[in-house]
Amino acid sequence: MFRLPDFPPHMRQAAASQKGQNWFVELLIFFLVYLVSSMAMSFLMTAGLVITVIMDRDFMLQASESSFQQIELLLYRLLDSDPVLLVMLFSNAAMIFIVMLFCIVLQKRTASSMGFVRKNAGRSYLAGAGVGLLLFGAVTLLNVLTGSLTIDGISPDFSLLLFLLFAIGFGIQGMAEEVLCRGYLMVSVGRRYPVAAAIFINSLVFSLLHIFNPGVSVLAIINILLIGMIFSLYFLRTGNIWGVGAFHSVWNFVQGNVFGMEVSGMNFSCSLLSSSADPSKSFWNGGAFGPEGGFSVTIILAAALVFLLVLKKPDDSLQRQ
Repeated sequence: MFRLPDFPPHMRQAAASQKGQNWFVELLIFFLVYLVSSMAMSFLMTAGLVITVIMDRDFMLQASESSFQQIELLLYRLLDSDPVLLVMLFSNAAMIFIVMLFCIVLQKRTASSMGFVRKNAGRSYLAGAGVGLLLFGAVTLLNVLTGSLTIDGISPDFSLLLFLLFAIGFGIQGMAEEVLCRGYLMVSVGRRYPVAAAIFINSLVFSLLHIFNPGVSVLAIINILLIGMIFSLYFLRTGNIWGVGAFHSVWNFVQGNVFGMEVSGMNFSCSLLSSSADPSKSFWNGGAFGPEGGFSVTIILAAALVFLLVLKKPDDSLQRQ
């Protein structure tokens, strides 16, 4: 039976640099770091949006011949376009930078305490990507078997260049959220509190960060809480951030750009396959929020969580850098 270590190596190393704060203070600091990161991301997104608008000749031509109200509609349409979504994904690099800067400079932590270790980094990343592909493949299969999802074939809007850019973009986005919630928040809370509390607190915060996404539901929040716990356990199990970053990235990428489903309420037009979700079976397929709002994901995540819990205890030492 898997037993959570009382004081995992990442948390022990972080605590040696700086004593942990009260949980309420930790959360206040976290939201301040998140706010600063979000502001930096917004700056990059604004700059990217301006460049996108300037480079879009069709938009500029239509805007020059349109009224203010029509220009407003054109802008809303542009915000849902693939170039802007790519800018949004790539802007997550700012979050990685800000969070690491905070942990290393202000918390006096090492990069290895956040999971950035050198040993087997490439192998861990590929393994995590495989786990993400396997689990979401199981979700898709379950949706197909329940009749809540139909795979229609190759998407007519598929673009190899956009597909590859989205793969890189989701690689950044998934890693950013793991650095924020697992590498930073979970380890920081675990400096003072039991690892189970650190897992639950960071997973709850992770789920609440999605509460304003389009189409969100109670089941969606529960599912994101579950996958946050799975990401946390995977981080502890592997001893590095590479695997869980790839796991998270591929989970999102496969949803949106392989199977053409909504990713936490966001729709991506560039996908390898085209799929159709049955609106009458939203309990299974998640409806407007996408698969993460459906019971199919709940079943797969529950099974994955049990599997992680029954694995043997992870090695109680940090991997060498």
